[in-house]
Amino acid sequence: MKKLKLKKRPAKSPQQIQKQKKQRKKIIITCLVVVALLVTSATIYLGFGIFKQVEGFSKEKLLNEESSFLVDENDNQYFSLGQGGVRKNVSYDDIPQVMIDAVVAAEDSRFFEHNGFDLPRIVKALLGNIVAGGITGGGSTITQQVIKKSYYPKEEQTIERKAGEIILAIEATSQTTKEEILELYLNKIYFGYGNKAIGIYAASRYYFDKSVQNLTLPEAALLAGTLNSPNSFDPFKNLDKAQKRRDIILDLMELHGYITAEECESTKAIPVENTLKYNPISSGGKYQAYADKVVREVYERTGYDPNDTPMKITTSINTELQEKLDDISNGIDYTYQDKNIKAGATVLEASTGRIVGVLSDRDYTPMGTSYAYAADKEKAKSDPNLRYGQRNQPGSSLKPIIAYAAAFEFLNYSTAHYVHDVPYIAGKYAPGNHDGKIHGDLSIKDALKNSWNLAAIQTYQEVITGKDAYGNSVGNGIGDAKMKSYLEGFGFDMYEEKLGPQYAIGGWSTGVSTEEEAAAYAAIANGGTYIPPHAVTKIELLSTGEVIDLEADYNSKKQKALSAESAFMIRDIMTSYVKEGGSAMYNALNLGYNIGAKSGTSNFPNDLSNKKLAGENRDGWMAAFSPDYAWSVWTGYDSKNPQVLKSNSDANKIAAIIAKTVHKGGLKNSYPSKPSGVVKASCISGIYPYVAPGDGVPSDRVVSGWFKKSNTPSGSASGASLKELASFTASLVEGKINVNFAEYDPVSMTQDATPTKKFGKYTVPYLGDINQIYGKVVYVAEVADATGKIVHSQKLSTNTATLNFTPTPGNTYTVTGYYAFESSSGTSNKLTQTVTVEGNTIGTTYSQVSLTSTTLVLQMNIPTGNSVSLSINGGEAKTISTSGQVTFSSLTPATKYTITMTETTSAGQTNTLAPYEFTTPEATTPAA
Repeated sequence: MKKLKLKKRPAKSPQQIQKQKKQRKKIIITCLVVVALLVTSATIYLGFGIFKQVEGFSKEKLLNEESSFLVDENDNQYFSLGQGGVRKNVSYDDIPQVMIDAVVAAEDSRFFEHNGFDLPRIVKALLGNIVAGGITGGGSTITQQVIKKSYYPKEEQTIERKAGEIILAIEATSQTTKEEILELYLNKIYFGYGNKAIGIYAASRYYFDKSVQNLTLPEAALLAGTLNSPNSFDPFKNLDKAQKRRDIILDLMELHGYITAEECESTKAIPVENTLKYNPISSGGKYQAYADKVVREVYERTGYDPNDTPMKITTSINTELQEKLDDISNGIDYTYQDKNIKAGATVLEASTGRIVGVLSDRDYTPMGTSYAYAADKEKAKSDPNLRYGQRNQPGSSLKPIIAYAAAFEFLNYSTAHYVHDVPYIAGKYAPGNHDGKIHGDLSIKDALKNSWNLAAIQTYQEVITGKDAYGNSVGNGIGDAKMKSYLEGFGFDMYEEKLGPQYAIGGWSTGVSTEEEAAAYAAIANGGTYIPPHAVTKIELLSTGEVIDLEADYNSKKQKALSAESAFMIRDIMTSYVKEGGSAMYNALNLGYNIGAKSGTSNFPNDLSNKKLAGENRDGWMAAFSPDYAWSVWTGYDSKNPQVLKSNSDANKIAAIIAKTVHKGGLKNSYPSKPSGVVKASCISGIYPYVAPGDGVPSDRVVSGWFKKSNTPSGSASGASLKELASFTASLVEGKINVNFAEYDPVSMTQDATPTKKFGKYTVPYLGDINQIYGKVVYVAEVADATGKIVHSQKLSTNTATLNFTPTPGNTYTVTGYYAFESSSGTSNKLTQTVTVEGNTIGTTYSQVSLTSTTLVLQMNIPTGNSVSLSINGGEAKTISTSGQVTFSSLTPATKYTITMTETTSAGQTNTLAPYEFTTPEATTPAA
């Protein structure tokens, strides 16, 4: 292979080399200058930020301040977060050495050596943060933790904040003693669950009911162990975790030389439960449930924890109502259906969204699980402090909003609209009604009052798809995305919810809270405006005097969930069936306060592996509203301990107690007036688009209701419209006229006053055919004589019949047949047939004149020229040819007889008459 020759580059001159060196040097210098400027700018910016944080340092700010407290709308204080001993400071001299040793070993082993900043700890934490890709925590000294509690109670961990924390910690160490720092720390820090173990004094009382000075080694180690995660290591909540954590602290104390190995092992042998007093969190105090709701709301809305940041919190509590709810929670003057059932309720003002009362749980414990409210789902996923609430399946309690109000809003339905309660099947999903029946077409009010599932699902599907169960177009469907937005407009947290027809009857992915439900129904009560539910109107930070107006923020988030017209219409239906009564659950709310309500019951899935629960009741609800308030009540069981709900009685009873309590002084407000966009009108039931009734429409098919002006009844139905009669025959059979009509299609219209239609394998009531509005169809036969006079007219329920008429021999009759409505005017086309009767005809009739124990007398009516042969029990026979009486004598008392009769005309035609059966009575004994 031939080698390629490479051309050599010409050698550079010394001048060129020198020039290139200068250019490289210039570029390097420029880059260094830029980097220096960037570093300097970043340093100045970071340094300025840090300076702004630390410039106001004061020793006094580290001291514990007064507790947060709650006031009502009249500025009356009713609750303090410092009640029960919390926030009472203890001096360093009163803290036993064993407690000091345990805390230092657990939290900051070099505490008495460093200047507030421990470089080895920071480096260790920094390496962990680098691996994690961000500031994840760790490395803080006790001094830094005091600084954080005092200066950064709600801020995120950032490099700038961490730097400020370090500088302030060093400054604090220079201005205070180590003993003062440790004293501040132990009086500020959380030692357990809730607000009753903040500070060493409260913690000692909380766990051991003793003074701090008397704490022992196992008790001190337990307390020190809670500091890392107070909620997780509270032995009253997690005994096993607390035991393991205490033993770790004992190991650390041995490691750092505070106790011997023997002391360590002997203390580990002492069970934690042996050192504890009775469980102080077994029940909450007065207003505890409402206060916890307030604390959680403030934290979620502002990031401040009222237990850390002293503040005055103005709330909307109704103390009389809250006391009643607390009593219900604790079983005072109220008896639950069983000992394990849970309960939750929220009551709020319909026009403001202000929460006036909360029932968080049965036997509620401070900062315990709430069955009344829950945090934002997405936020709770990342913040453990927000995982305090249990949402539950709403069952039927939201049908008015999800199915029917949505139909008013998006399809412009009327309150007089009829919905289809017919089967819905999608794959394996085939729900049914609670009575196991199918009800066909019925009014929205009946569908809601009786809580029929299939009607709600079919209506929901109409809203989604724009087509009804029979494939008829009913408008423009909105689809799942718009339905999700619609529900979000009512305040429902739709995070990770996957919409489907099951939502119409309460089959949510994660469920709803009573707070969400009450706020949604408040929008129905106030004319369609959703106002975020809130217990807090404003807070004032006691350290600075800063006022945060939360209600202004809530009001800025008001939104129109429903048009005034749609809100008016669903409200009208819900209040009307409560007023009508007839149902025990709604009778209890018919108190004269114009209340609207909806109950609800959810079920466990039918395919649940636990067969004892499969298909059984799980949740019970009652949601209600008046012009003044909206409230929702749930009863059921903890999701970790599911059980069968025996009945919905507790939800119903608690809802009624709430109604009576909040309306003691009568109503303060009235519902918004009728919107101008709705009018009262009448239409024919079940017909859509709506048609106005005209003359002749049966009264039972005329319904009245509220209509949006954009969708009022049009046209008018007057007079019947029947199918054409295709064929009709009339003939003389044995002296009687037999008629035969072409069967009416559909035949169901001749069988019942309510029309029906086939839906799959089912035959269901169906009112949607305008040709069927006049009720039951009958077959009519009219008989006219030779002069045209109608001598007989008969309505028949079957298409083949023998007329109840005896024609006269020798006459000719015209028989006319047609279809007609049983209770309305109008006929089909009429067809006629001619029938001629010969001189003699069959038509003998007879009746009993008298019967004794030995004698029977019959009256015989025999057509002229005919004769009748009679035989009794196949024996004695008689033949008569004229009308008159015939007597059978010498009969045996108490004996059954049968008389057979055969009629013969002069032309020799015969007919066997119906036999006459009788039994002679017992013979009477003459009196002595």
